[in-house]
Amino acid sequence: MREYGAGVRGGRPRRSWSRWSAAAVVLAMPGAALVFLRMVPWDVGTPWIQLLALFPAGLITTTAALAAAVVPLFRNTGPRSAVAPALVAALLAVQLGWVLDRLVPPGTLATPPSGNVQPANVKSPAPPTDLAPGPVLTVMAVNVGYTGVDPGALLAEVRNRNVDVLALPELAPAGLKALDKAGLGTLMPSRATDVDWDKVGSALFSRFPLEQVERVPGSAFHQSRAVAGIPTASGPVHLTAVHVDSPRRGHITSWREELRQLGGLWQVLPDSRLAILLGDFNASADHGEFRDLLATGLSDAAQVTGKGLAPTWPVNSPAPAFVAIDHILVSPGIEVVDFDVVTLPGTDHAAVVARLVLP
Repeated sequence: MREYGAGVRGGRPRRSWSRWSAAAVVLAMPGAALVFLRMVPWDVGTPWIQLLALFPAGLITTTAALAAAVVPLFRNTGPRSAVAPALVAALLAVQLGWVLDRLVPPGTLATPPSGNVQPANVKSPAPPTDLAPGPVLTVMAVNVGYTGVDPGALLAEVRNRNVDVLALPELAPAGLKALDKAGLGTLMPSRATDVDWDKVGSALFSRFPLEQVERVPGSAFHQSRAVAGIPTASGPVHLTAVHVDSPRRGHITSWREELRQLGGLWQVLPDSRLAILLGDFNASADHGEFRDLLATGLSDAAQVTGKGLAPTWPVNSPAPAFVAIDHILVSPGIEVVDFDVVTLPGTDHAAVVARLVLP
């Protein structure tokens, strides 16, 4: 009887508690691996870049690991029993620290600056729209996909949300024809199109006049660009329908180069340098390359409004959406008032919508 009871505490075998510790280790491994991937100082390739997109999901497994690590504390209060929970808690703190800026709008936790001055690009207590300091612009982007988004559903969202500018990466000739038949030309009479075969074409549509300029040069996909004349805005608004190459095997170099290129192109814009880049970036905030793009001075509308973890891909698929790779980025001076993610039938990308105030 004593032999069987050896190594027991409180009538329960220690083995049962060691199982909890083992479960904590196993559950913590995904989060630890993802943290390591984000910390490595060198460029990572396939499949590590793709795995980084799962970083927010690692919070779930690490939280479960912490719960498993804490269970043995109820039976063993010695200092050694607190080591595992402390390590897992530290891991979870690191993960939370790296996603906090996507959940908490900038300036929320900071002391407001004196003189009632709002930080640039930060959502402020929204005044009535008619009292806004500048013109309000609603923009929307959706990768329509090679199967083609449902034209009726897309135009219904455009009408209901009073969308002023629409960017459609992966727009093919058949898709454009279907949208025109559904009435897109009536809603948005101005356009800048670089429409080609499936997965390559792109277009910008607007209620306001557009002047088409050369699309992003050297890109694997057509990324349309145009300059919009918005009444009462402080200057012309430069628009880019973004569709960055995906970081699949053999394309990682071009993926990195195209993200760097977007950062350089908006910085050399003439006039007021008001810029809106919207569409499929094929990158999330867990990719250093995307963070480098933001570091050029752009702001992510989703992060500004605390919705940076809202996934946009894949939708309309057996797998749940788990990563935000579709974004609306704005240059300094453009205030983000609201942001939303909308699922439309016929594409594996969700649409992203933002309401902006121009200077």
